[in-house]
Amino acid sequence: MNKVFTTATLLLFIGFGSAYAQRDTRHFEKGVVSVTNNDSVNADIVEHHLSGNTPGSPKDNGLPRFAIVGKDHKFYMGIGVQFLGEAAFDFGDNMKSVTSFTPSAITPSTPGNGSSLGFGWQTSSFYMNILALPGESNQVGMFFKANFTGNNNSLKVKHLYARYRGLKIGYTTSLFTDASAEPMTIDNEGPNGYPFLYAFTASWTQNFTKNFSGAIAVESTTTALTTNSATQQVNQRIPVIPIYLQYAWNSGKAHTRISGIVRAMQYRNLEREQNKVLGGIGIQLSGMNPIAGPLSLNYNIVYGKGISTYLQDDTGLNLDAVPTATTGKLEMVKNLGMTAGLNYKFSSKVSSNLVFSHLVNYLPENATVASDTYRYGDYFVANVLYNVNRFVGAGIEYDYGLRKDFAGKILHSNRLQVQMSVTF
Repeated sequence: MNKVFTTATLLLFIGFGSAYAQRDTRHFEKGVVSVTNNDSVNADIVEHHLSGNTPGSPKDNGLPRFAIVGKDHKFYMGIGVQFLGEAAFDFGDNMKSVTSFTPSAITPSTPGNGSSLGFGWQTSSFYMNILALPGESNQVGMFFKANFTGNNNSLKVKHLYARYRGLKIGYTTSLFTDASAEPMTIDNEGPNGYPFLYAFTASWTQNFTKNFSGAIAVESTTTALTTNSATQQVNQRIPVIPIYLQYAWNSGKAHTRISGIVRAMQYRNLEREQNKVLGGIGIQLSGMNPIAGPLSLNYNIVYGKGISTYLQDDTGLNLDAVPTATTGKLEMVKNLGMTAGLNYKFSSKVSSNLVFSHLVNYLPENATVASDTYRYGDYFVANVLYNVNRFVGAGIEYDYGLRKDFAGKILHSNRLQVQMSVTF
């Protein structure tokens, strides 16, 4: 293991001055947007308003290089596109996806297949950022983004929402996801213990003071249960309620947030021919804080029961609730996720990140599940990101993942990946 980290560190220093891979880093930039059709408008003002309509994640580019300004400056529209080309060399146990490094998805390597080389482009995207009446009290915004991560590389919508004052309605990240506090990684998925879920949401954000704000939402439910012959999942009919309180400073570039979520999940007890309701609840502390000079910290810790769907490594594993020894009964799984990311900004062109994340699933005492059910995982990332110029990005990243199941079997995988981005 020490050899692995030593090798990765050397490669990072070698890649420091190279034109290798990276994801969009325009959250570090100013003067991104250029107005193409109107010399009378201040491009910085256009950029400021369009920036407020973008998704929060630093990996989720949404600020276009070029914008069109309508008559009397009552309408802004930016159309952007980003190409992400990736090469990933894996060694250790098998990691199926080239674009997402997911510890829970590690499978045993077979003889002769202890390493592999893969290439990806599916996270490339295009987006539209539109504002009507920008800067006015009745400003209306709309944002759309899609990439090619659907089945068989099909187009997949990532964001489609509208904003009016404090109201946001549409398909985007859950309010329980503190997207702006997520550490920067080339890996498309990111930290395994971080809550990140897309859902249809209707949220209201309220600024109480210059620094203090809060939000509440009603969201569609995404329930994933493990059932058996005596239980079955039924149509869900109770929405999810996430909420947060946040203190921000440094012009919104730093914040601390406390989030909570309440969700109800329905299933049918076939033994008694009755529908049952499980009440899930979770709480999260997250934020992004400067430490000293160009060094900053991104962090989160989340704990709850029945919230597996919201944690990146547990998505799709049907671990919101599992069968028990009592016939016809499901009980919720408890979860703990922790993430810490250090970011160091060497200059406006170069930055580096160290990220560690840990996720644990706690089964009910009398749970009856397969022995290879995911128990816990670790995720480590080290990268260097480099802006070649206004349009081309570059960087290099090392990823390490560990998976342990309830039978005690441990798998681990390593990835060295590079990525080039071209963004308009």
